[in-house]
Amino acid sequence: MNLSNFGEQFVAKVLPKTYQRAVFQGIVNRDYEGQFKKAGDRLNILSFLNAGELSDYVVGTDMNISQLVDAEDQLVAEKRKYYDISLDRLEDLFTYAENIPESLIEEQSKVLERTIDTYVLNKAAEEAKAGNWVGIDFVIDGGASGTSASIVTSATGGTVTIGSTGVATVESSVGVVENRDGTSLFAGFQNADLYKGFRLVSTRAFVSPWYRISSVTNTTTATLTEWDEATSGPDFEEGYSLRGLFGGDGVSFPKYGAGDAALITMMGLGWEFQAAIPTAVTAATIYDQVTLLAEKLDENEVSAEDRTIVATPALQTQLRQSSEFQPTGITEIYSGTVINGRVMRVGAFDVHVAAGSRVSTRAGHSPGSGVAGDVVFSAATTGYQILANHKGFMTYGDKWSESRVINAEKQFAKLYQGLYIFGAKVPRYRRKYGAILFGSF
Repeated sequence: MNLSNFGEQFVAKVLPKTYQRAVFQGIVNRDYEGQFKKAGDRLNILSFLNAGELSDYVVGTDMNISQLVDAEDQLVAEKRKYYDISLDRLEDLFTYAENIPESLIEEQSKVLERTIDTYVLNKAAEEAKAGNWVGIDFVIDGGASGTSASIVTSATGGTVTIGSTGVATVESSVGVVENRDGTSLFAGFQNADLYKGFRLVSTRAFVSPWYRISSVTNTTTATLTEWDEATSGPDFEEGYSLRGLFGGDGVSFPKYGAGDAALITMMGLGWEFQAAIPTAVTAATIYDQVTLLAEKLDENEVSAEDRTIVATPALQTQLRQSSEFQPTGITEIYSGTVINGRVMRVGAFDVHVAAGSRVSTRAGHSPGSGVAGDVVFSAATTGYQILANHKGFMTYGDKWSESRVINAEKQFAKLYQGLYIFGAKVPRYRRKYGAILFGSF
């Protein structure tokens, strides 16, 4: 008997799609979620940027009152996503699968998880503290004479102006400078530098703190703020709204320096971009790079518990192939179970894996050739922004506004609808709880 003569058969279930586990649940906190009520809700979060100063008590002498600096951040229910699926009743009479609505709604929930992952990881990369980036830095040495870079402070931060020689003006343009790895990079500002660290350099042993590039005006001018956007406090010099303008050694920045002139008045200053271009991530380098991320958090006195890294599949492979984990590290790297995308542990971090559109990427600083106004740009290398953080870094909140099944007004169909509201915020003080590995694979 020919097999083709058998009757045609149909399965009673829809073939489900599979999606990667969401990672956002494992890397955020939900401290204020219960206060979300409706779309557009704004929750003001109060934090103190300093804890005051301890002073020596002298009998018979009045005590000095410490100045406390507070900040308010708003957690906004800013994102609104919906689904609206129509299933025709007439077609349903002839449909052999019995779980179509359940399957489609479950798929919508997985797509929503991917959307939230993308939203959270992009926001994280914009908010990590200046100074907490790991990548290839780019140093432009100062000129022998004239001021190559200068800062003018304002009520909210500072404006930095750079130039190839002398005092740069809006019309000035900077040329190409060779990077530490031999690559020639454009020496001026680009949008690719937004939210990263920038500092002034007198010598490699005398620098300013890392400031946050909050906006780029043009190739020679940018707006800088403190990493936490503070403009006053016991660690600020009088009359200045940026810390450390008298410089330091990269670790310690005495309030009034060590007798040196302020960096804003010194001559021949150079400048430095942090993580200007992505660093190569390989099995031979990944463990060192993870320890550098841990060092960034340690330097900011971030708790060693509840630390996470969101890796790409390629980074996960590099970890598994790293010699540091063969074979003595097997116990650590594979300890635990898969929860919220967590797949392993390394260097006291829970490792979560995100792929595809979930992963945050950006272009690095542009290579180029030529000098001054004759620079020819080359395509910049795109790098992954790998987040390492404590769970206190980002506060997240969500709620279902409504889900329902209704009859279509002008069709013989049922509509399956849902509206989802969510938002996330990194309070300014908590920026130091996050670090970024800017890497390529």
